[in-house]
Amino acid sequence: MRIDLHLHTNASDGQHTPSELIDIVRKHRLDIIAVTDHDTTAGIAQAQAASAGYPQVIPGIELSAEDEQGDVHVLGYLIDPNNAAFQGELQRFRSERLSRGQRIVEKLSGLNMPITWERVSEIAGDASIGRPHIARALVEAGYVGSVREAFDRFLYNGGPAYVARYRLSPEEAIQFIHGAGGAAVLAHPGLLPDYRAMVERLIPAGLDGVEVYHPENNQTVRLNLKGLAQQYDLVVTGGSDFHGEAIKANLQPGVTNPPPECVHALRERAARYKG
Repeated sequence: MRIDLHLHTNASDGQHTPSELIDIVRKHRLDIIAVTDHDTTAGIAQAQAASAGYPQVIPGIELSAEDEQGDVHVLGYLIDPNNAAFQGELQRFRSERLSRGQRIVEKLSGLNMPITWERVSEIAGDASIGRPHIARALVEAGYVGSVREAFDRFLYNGGPAYVARYRLSPEEAIQFIHGAGGAAVLAHPGLLPDYRAMVERLIPAGLDGVEVYHPENNQTVRLNLKGLAQQYDLVVTGGSDFHGEAIKANLQPGVTNPPPECVHALRERAARYKG
C-alpha cells in the first residue's frame, strides 16, 4: 500500500487544482492520500469528489503556527471540515493573511521592487494569499530568479520585507485540531532548530504524531524521530509535501512512504476527539 499524507492544492499555495492532484497521484499509484492545505479545508471536498474512492482521500490541514523557533507547522488529520468553530478560526487566519500580504507588498515597494496587489491576487486565484504567491510575483517581475531566492533574500522571518503575522502557538494549533475531531502531527520536524525539544514540549498539549518520513528529514533525523515516537507513543506519519513541479521541482507525490499502519493509528487517535 502506498500512502502520502502531505499534499497541497491551489486552495492554498499549491500549483494544481484538487482534481488535477488526484490525476497526478493516480499516476503514482497512491492508495491513500491526505489533502493538507495551509489554513484551509477548501480543497478537500473537490479532491474527494474527483477521487470517487480511489485514492482514498483523508481530510487534513496544515496549520501555520509560530514561536521562538520560527515556523512550527502542525498537521491535522481526519478533521471535520464542517466544524463551525474550526471554520471560524480559519476565517480569522485568512483575514490576517490578507492584511499581512498587503503590508508585505507595501514593504517591497519601499525596497524599489514594486509589484501590484492585483497581480498577487491573480496568482493566488481562489487560494488564501500567502508569501509564496508574493514570491511568485517577484519572480515574474524579474526581481529574483526563483521562489526560494525571494524567501532567502526578502521574505524570510525577520527579512527586509517580512511582516509578522498573528501568532498561533503550536499548542493552540493542536487544540484547534482536536476541537475539530482530528489528530495532530508535528510537520517536517527536521526543519526546526531543536525538534526534540519541540516534540517534548508538545506532549502535554496532546501531540498525536510526528512526520518522520519527509524529504527534509535526513536519515539521522528520521532515526531520532522514530525513537521519540516510541518513547512518547506517537504515530509515525509521512508525506512528500508536494506543492507542484513549478513550486518544488523534482518532488513528486509518494517520494516518501510512511508505514501503512499509520492510517489506522491516526483514526484511533482522532476517535478520542470526536464529539
